[in-house]
Amino acid sequence: MSGGGSIRARIWRCVLVALIGYFVATMASFYLNMSQYDRLSKLVQVHFPQATLGNDILYTFKKQTERYEEAFLTGESELAAQTDGLSADLSTMLDTLLVAIKNSPHPQVSPAYVQKLRDDYRDYAQIASNVYAHVSEVESSLDLQKEVAQLGRSQRHLLAGFTDLDKRLNTFLISEIEENKTKSLKSTIFLGTLFVLVLLTVTLIIDRVAHRLLITPLARLQENVHTFSRTQDAIRPEQAGATDEIGRLAKAFWEMTQNLKSTTVSKKYVDNIIKNMTGGLVVVSPSGTIQTVNQVTLTMFGYNEDELLGKMAATLLTPEDESLFSASLINTLEKNGPMKDREITCLTKNGRRFPAHFSGSAMHHEAGSLEGIICVFNDITELKKAEHTLKKMAHYDALTGVANRNLFFEKLENSIREAQREERIFALLYLDLDKFKAINDSMGHEIGDLVLKTVASRLQEVVRTGDMVARMGGDEFTIILNALHSPADAEILAKKITKTIAAPVAANGFDCTLGVSIGISLFPKDGTHTEILVNKADYAMYLAKAAGRNTFCRFTEEHLDNYLANSQQRDHEL
Repeated sequence: MSGGGSIRARIWRCVLVALIGYFVATMASFYLNMSQYDRLSKLVQVHFPQATLGNDILYTFKKQTERYEEAFLTGESELAAQTDGLSADLSTMLDTLLVAIKNSPHPQVSPAYVQKLRDDYRDYAQIASNVYAHVSEVESSLDLQKEVAQLGRSQRHLLAGFTDLDKRLNTFLISEIEENKTKSLKSTIFLGTLFVLVLLTVTLIIDRVAHRLLITPLARLQENVHTFSRTQDAIRPEQAGATDEIGRLAKAFWEMTQNLKSTTVSKKYVDNIIKNMTGGLVVVSPSGTIQTVNQVTLTMFGYNEDELLGKMAATLLTPEDESLFSASLINTLEKNGPMKDREITCLTKNGRRFPAHFSGSAMHHEAGSLEGIICVFNDITELKKAEHTLKKMAHYDALTGVANRNLFFEKLENSIREAQREERIFALLYLDLDKFKAINDSMGHEIGDLVLKTVASRLQEVVRTGDMVARMGGDEFTIILNALHSPADAEILAKKITKTIAAPVAANGFDCTLGVSIGISLFPKDGTHTEILVNKADYAMYLAKAAGRNTFCRFTEEHLDNYLANSQQRDHEL
């Protein structure tokens, strides 16, 4: 043939054009993905840590003010002195945030704004240290009373400032996330448009190349194909044209048409398609027996082919899902069309269960009658494991492994509903470790983390199977004691917990001794809502600290007036 070369060469020219288009689209996709990676890295390394610092600053300041208030109410100078230690933590966090904002090319808030807050807080901390160090002398000293008034104004100002700072940082973080989502959407649209344009361009180029190099030489062969499709017969090609590739192809086509008159599609051809499927293929007869399986199915279920052929398809399912292959499946497929990705539980030969997605469609004869059902099984065990891991990350504390705040409040709501329905009582214990801060500050966070893990482990060993231990943050834990016979049960467990926590904790060669102050509230006596139960248990915990620490206190009616007055005072100051 002149001007064209072999068919292989012509095809490779078309493939080359397609590869060039694919390369262009791939490079564009790579560039956009790297841009998205850079944006997400900036979000994780810059904006999210700053937002977290803002939240930690606000939380620590609130915690410090609460402890100062407790020291003021109880007159404990020692507690006030311990609380002064939080000033260094807050100053460090403010300095860290200020440095991060100054080094940021696009700061989330003005460095001057953060520096002003830092300077105001240092002034506040100095006044607070002086006032609360002489807390027992406030009533007799006019100067201290003035400083207390000034301290209150400064505290409200700083609380408003830290709240605004936290809001700004979180708002900026959310806006950055939304901006990234918008950019991702635009990138997706751009890539989709680019791939469509590349596909169209490549298609047009290949069409022109193919028309010039292949279509014209194949025109006569195409007409012969059309003749065969209309008359089931083909014109025998001229022998003179059989010397080139197109001629030999035309001759081979004619010979194929002669064979097709007496043969059907090769079983080997169909078997190869079935063999190379990624999912488990099972062809089921209308009566529910297995007619065909592929190798993936045999591997997935642990059978040999002879063991499955002729057996009922329900053999592959657990008793709970055996009804899948009932007559209703055929009716559903006939009425609604193919079924896709229905989640079921499968059963292997050795009795192992595994989750799978089931897809099925009806297969009909040319006359329209049902020939069988084509079923595809895809093992989703790894997908389920990934879902379980994500769920665990969302509901459990990463350090100790016990429930986190989110799961605690969810379980507390469930306990309230169940207790209301079954007319029973349960208790909520609020725990705050004594002397933990001194251990954490003097021995380091690594030792502190080991202590927290040991405490969480000991608490889980003490409670019953139906109870729940949760870490609220820092050195604070909660325990939900379900289905109590009497309030005394909660006090018995509280005594056991104080004894358990008081035992020395071995951590990297050190013996750490600490205690625990426990507050107890009861449902429904002390409240029927989560917030009330938590607040009263928290208040009782502070009473336990005021009583000398390493003990417990159950909220009673005797505490109600002081609790309400304390709540009103705190709300007024906030």
